Amino acid sequence: MPLEIIQIIEDEPLHAQLLDHTLREARYRTNVAHHALTGLDDVRRLNPALILLDVMLPEIDGYEVCRRLRDDPGTQATPIIMISALGGEEHRLGGFRLGADDYVVKPFSPGEVLARVEAVLRRSRAPAASKESYLNGQLILEESRFVVSLHGQAIQLSGLEWWLLRYLAREAGRLVSREELIAHLWGEDGLIHDHELDRQIQQLGRKLNDGALCAGSILRAPGGGYRLSSLRP
Repeated sequence: MPLEIIQIIEDEPLHAQLLDHTLREARYRTNVAHHALTGLDDVRRLNPALILLDVMLPEIDGYEVCRRLRDDPGTQATPIIMISALGGEEHRLGGFRLGADDYVVKPFSPGEVLARVEAVLRRSRAPAASKESYLNGQLILEESRFVVSLHGQAIQLSGLEWWLLRYLAREAGRLVSREELIAHLWGEDGLIHDHELDRQIQQLGRKLNDGALCAGSILRAPGGGYRLSSLRP
């Protein structure tokens, strides 16, 4: 079985070398680009299993690269992990809004990056129908495009938001613990803090209630855990 390719787009030579070495030691194939446009060309040429994308690139930053990849039908479902020294909430949310699957803040440990790569790849490999209906057939999730639709209206989700909503929809009516969601999204060794889950829940909740879609709400229990509420007519 061919080894999966991880595309690294990172202009800092030391960080690029560290990522490249870590992934090769873990038996992944890698390709490194130090410039945004070269990285975009490499992604379209190599069709990697996952992209590690630096935010602070010269000329075109990582946010713009992410936007272009998500606008391209050929790469819109390719997992993206953004890496940046910009660790503020607005920067992280900016990446997730553009469709990043995860966001790692510099300085990072090689073990953390590898754990996040493996967690995102586990989700992307998980078998799923191209369309799945939940909650009396009103909520339809399309895995191939990471889209959720209700009554003919659709919104684009990031891969992480899609998997989160899919899990909550499958468990509709049941209170899902924070630990269970974290393990599902990032794995037991994902090194993820609770705040990351909170950000994803908040962002997904805003999308579900944006404009005319009004798909419903994600309710949080006082003692912890989440549940997808009933859909609105």
